[in-house]
Amino acid sequence: MATLDELGKALVNADAAGDVAAARALAGEITRMRQVAPAAAPATAPAPPADPFAAPTGAEAPPALAAMGYGELARTAGRTADNIVRAAANGMTFGLADRFAGGMDALTGQAPSYSEGVKAQHAESEARRQEQPAAAVVGDVAGGLAGGAGLVKNGVTLATRVGPALLPRVLGYGAEGAAYGAAHGAGSTYSERIADYIENAKKGATTGALIGGALPVVGNAAGALYRTAASFLGPRVEGASRGASALLRAAAQADEAGLRELPSMGPDAMLVDAGPAMLGLGQGAGTGTGSGRTALVNALRERDARTGQRLAEALDTNLGPASVPSRIEAGLSGDRAYAGLDYQPLLQNARPTNTRALANQLEDIAVVERGGAQRAAQQVRDMLDGQPLRNAAPGARPPLSDNPAVLLNTREAIDGMLKTEADPNVIRVLTQTRQAVDEELARSVPGIKAVDAQLAESHRQSAALQRGTQVLESGKTAIRPVELADEISQGALPQGKMVGPSAAPVRLRQGTRAELDRLVGTNVNDLNTLERKIGTPQDWNSQKLETIFGEGPVANVAKALMDNRRFRQAYQDIVQNSQTAQRVEAAASMKGAEGGNVPHDTTITGIGLKALNAVAKAISGASSARTKDEIGNILAQQGPAVERVARALLESARTTGENARAINRVLSSPYWISVTAPAAGRKSTQ
Repeated sequence: MATLDELGKALVNADAAGDVAAARALAGEITRMRQVAPAAAPATAPAPPADPFAAPTGAEAPPALAAMGYGELARTAGRTADNIVRAAANGMTFGLADRFAGGMDALTGQAPSYSEGVKAQHAESEARRQEQPAAAVVGDVAGGLAGGAGLVKNGVTLATRVGPALLPRVLGYGAEGAAYGAAHGAGSTYSERIADYIENAKKGATTGALIGGALPVVGNAAGALYRTAASFLGPRVEGASRGASALLRAAAQADEAGLRELPSMGPDAMLVDAGPAMLGLGQGAGTGTGSGRTALVNALRERDARTGQRLAEALDTNLGPASVPSRIEAGLSGDRAYAGLDYQPLLQNARPTNTRALANQLEDIAVVERGGAQRAAQQVRDMLDGQPLRNAAPGARPPLSDNPAVLLNTREAIDGMLKTEADPNVIRVLTQTRQAVDEELARSVPGIKAVDAQLAESHRQSAALQRGTQVLESGKTAIRPVELADEISQGALPQGKMVGPSAAPVRLRQGTRAELDRLVGTNVNDLNTLERKIGTPQDWNSQKLETIFGEGPVANVAKALMDNRRFRQAYQDIVQNSQTAQRVEAAASMKGAEGGNVPHDTTITGIGLKALNAVAKAISGASSARTKDEIGNILAQQGPAVERVARALLESARTTGENARAINRVLSSPYWISVTAPAAGRKSTQ
């Protein structure tokens, strides 16, 4: 019979020749001979039962351990540890540890060549794997995990860089698994043929890709199944049976984010506003015939009737109360009329006016200009004529008047002409003429500029009020946000003899606020149009409103619009039968004999919800009418009652979500890729 040394040499030769079957047979024979080697006969009587360290316990020791002494136990433990370390080294280095050890044997003279050293080390690794398979598995797991963790820590990874979506994770995990599998497949190949390395790398990549790509799917599926089970095993919702509670908890999981927003929607918020799943429950409950449907429909109708009131309160709270532009303008007109009386005492104490230079200038313009500009110059020139009252102004002679009141009336007439004029040449002539008239009035009528400033401020406020009502207009004439900001900045500056900032920005704000009130009053039944008009942050109107009222108040108004549009949508979907097909489907899905009500799709999460619907059938059973009533009554709640139910559902959804995500993270951890990669590589070489 061959000795262990002879069998070892034969194993090296078989491995070098590529005879895998012979190498395995020789490795098995070596393991068998080591296990059946006769032990030395005991010199004394057998000792009483003891633990492996000879401490008497009275327990029966395993026969193999009982026959071993301290030395043999230490050698066995050391060999096991060595086998684990050897397997771990190969797992961590993608099968290159044997090559490194063989190279070191060649360098130190323990092997005649690098090739012989590698073959001997590989044969030894295979023999030890046959000898202690469990130790080899432990080493593979430890080595693969250590190698993968090192690569992840240094950023050499795809699995941890992809987003949470399932498809990118499958692709990323699959690509990383393919890379690990290919590396282990090639590293575990001990052949002199390049084709073997390529083939084994391809096999390893395929196996690794399948394992890696399956991990996110398994994790998602396990998480979804846990969610399904938790929906039925959780506590009951107040006032609901187990079947209705299960449906509410399942919908809460789908609409968790919406449930968290309910308190910010105000006291009129209902569970149906949380999202599509809760709305689906409402549509199903709305097809019933009991008290639940009545409660839900009545609550939705009453809430919809208060839409205008809620929007008006939101505008008043955030933007201030609305004013009536016509009343404001009437007040400004009265102020101007009262201020105009201040001219009379000034005119009585004024000096005579001298309009000779102005008259000559207008006559020259009339000679040169043509058309409207010529007629305007002639018309103003004629206004200067009149009998002198005092004959005190130098050069004043008929037909020019030296009365300051005549010149003041001329200025007012020029202002009237400018309001209706569109010809730029006429505007130019009238503007220049008015400036000359204004300068002569300031010289001859002391104090007139202060009264002018008061009237000018009143006119600026009127113009700003009118401008405010036009801020939200669209089309080619729409003012840009940057232009509006410039107008407000300039409008606040004092002009003329005024001291302190102008009130024009305040009037613009009042005009805009009045326009918002008009828009809400005329579009309360078309909230989509109203939201597009003033509630879209990206639009000019929203930006202009922020310039006038501030970013925070406008954001609050926009949210109020969005919330009320959501309220209106729930009312239409459940009460007004605007989605008949969906309501019929929801009603059918609520019947115990036909299915649950939770919408689902073909994704992993959808599969879990589909399973939930199947369980809902068994739970609700013949009591579908009662289930509708229970859900309808709960969905009809508002104020503190709905907040209490929402908190309970959120707590259940939070716990379920955390546990489901934990299960998903564990089962789809990228470290499983590196743990299974050594096995994938070895399988590819078989």
